[in-house]
Amino acid sequence: MLWDIGIELGETAVRMATREKGLAFAAPSWGAARKGALIAIGDEARQMLGRTPPGVTLSRPLEHGSIADARLTAQWLTRLLEPFVGGAKVNRPSVVFLDGGRLAPGEREMLIDTARELGAGTCGFLEEAVAAAAGAGLDVSRPEGRAVLDAGAGRMSASLVARGRVVLAKGLSYGFDRMNEDIVQLVRAETGLRIGFQAAEELKLVLGSALPAREVTATAVGLDMKTGFPGEREISAVQIKRAVDPLVDALTLLINGLIGDAPEELSADLLKGGLILTGGGALLSGLDAVLDERCGLPCHRPETPGMCTFKGMARVLQDKKLADLTVRAV
Repeated sequence: MLWDIGIELGETAVRMATREKGLAFAAPSWGAARKGALIAIGDEARQMLGRTPPGVTLSRPLEHGSIADARLTAQWLTRLLEPFVGGAKVNRPSVVFLDGGRLAPGEREMLIDTARELGAGTCGFLEEAVAAAAGAGLDVSRPEGRAVLDAGAGRMSASLVARGRVVLAKGLSYGFDRMNEDIVQLVRAETGLRIGFQAAEELKLVLGSALPAREVTATAVGLDMKTGFPGEREISAVQIKRAVDPLVDALTLLINGLIGDAPEELSADLLKGGLILTGGGALLSGLDAVLDERCGLPCHRPETPGMCTFKGMARVLQDKKLADLTVRAV
């Protein structure tokens, strides 16, 4: 069947595609609540990171691949689906959800029940690794196995995809947000400066690399723990490398575990097709080269790795044959 709407409730972004328009909505996944009531979602909530007013808490619908805030999840679905249900709009549109493989049965039921209460019709799930492979331009319908790494913010996984399904998957319950947390702790311990998540993200983008550290620095601004006043410190790439290495080591073990457990008939496929790097973490400088050397597989990074799952979902909406192969209707 042809599907009308695809929804990606990501760790960092919420996106929606429609069969007619492709990308129909995208926003940061953050939500802000006061006394249990949502007061902001998306860009407005994200702007509160590090500046949260008293009594306000920030959360995301999914954490580490599982639903962490059911109220926020329902709010997001309402925001996404309301323009497409009722009146002269599509009559009970069919909806596909991206599924990273960590949703519990009850969490899938919650998504389906909420969507149908809002006016959706048939619902289904598309595996994220399959969507990522399709979004990277691969023909996921072929029997040859392809390895896909998802270096996400809240979790990381390595999967073997063949015939439109995940044949084998290995995962970690944390992702590249861990690096930001480690940078916050490292800067505080080594310089006495307390910085926030956003400042750590900027240091990661400017100084972070999987390759040997360069002799470069960047200025971090935060709270001087000694004086109690705002202050700044020069942070080096060598320091940030100490927060990068544990995640690169974890990814190496993850991928090698996948290779070691792959069915023998697919091992040759991995050597030929290599590893596709997806997720925002794939943008870490030098990650493809380091994993290529450590894992013995040619590593390929698409132009926009963080958008691969969304692009694949959009492809599925427009291709009935691909949808029939990859989407599990419920």
